[in-house]
Amino acid sequence: MRTHEVAAIAGVHRVADEFETARLRMRPLDGSDAALYCQLYTTAELMRFIAPPLSMEAAQRSFEVALRNQSPRPQRWIIHGKQGGAAIGLLGLIGSGDRPEIGVMLVAPAHGRGIGSEAMQGMADHAFSAFGLQSICARQSVVDNPAVIRMMTRLGYTALPPTPERPQGGEWELPRSRWRAPEPGPAMAEAAASG
Repeated sequence: MRTHEVAAIAGVHRVADEFETARLRMRPLDGSDAALYCQLYTTAELMRFIAPPLSMEAAQRSFEVALRNQSPRPQRWIIHGKQGGAAIGLLGLIGSGDRPEIGVMLVAPAHGRGIGSEAMQGMADHAFSAFGLQSICARQSVVDNPAVIRMMTRLGYTALPPTPERPQGGEWELPRSRWRAPEPGPAMAEAAASG
């Protein structure tokens, strides 16, 4: 086992891989996150817009694979609310090239509060700044989900035209050239002063 795999399993990660938004703190997935990961992937109501829910055994195997894929850079982060610090979801930036795929999954009480949008904007800010990516992609499983369409449009993603592989469409892209870097403001100044 490589050193980075041992670190991910043990729950050790670099502070540089953590990032925050106004209400959220993201840290790389580690070995302590199995319960949340499995809860998300086995919940039928949540998975209805993503894929069929996994069995508990399949979710546990998927978690082990996710841990092994946390290097050379993290691909999954746990989302924590700053108030109370509870883990409320999973944020992914999956792929090793310069066009990884972004995605977010939240526990039910976190839905409808703008947390998914905030986490994805924070991920784009972190990814473009820290990883030097040229583009971030997203893929909708259910292409006519109005909530996802509104979120992707609001975050600056462009819907890509249908392709022979995906004739129904549902793919989005945020190129670096369209990314809106965060403006320095009171929240960023406060974070810098406390940090």
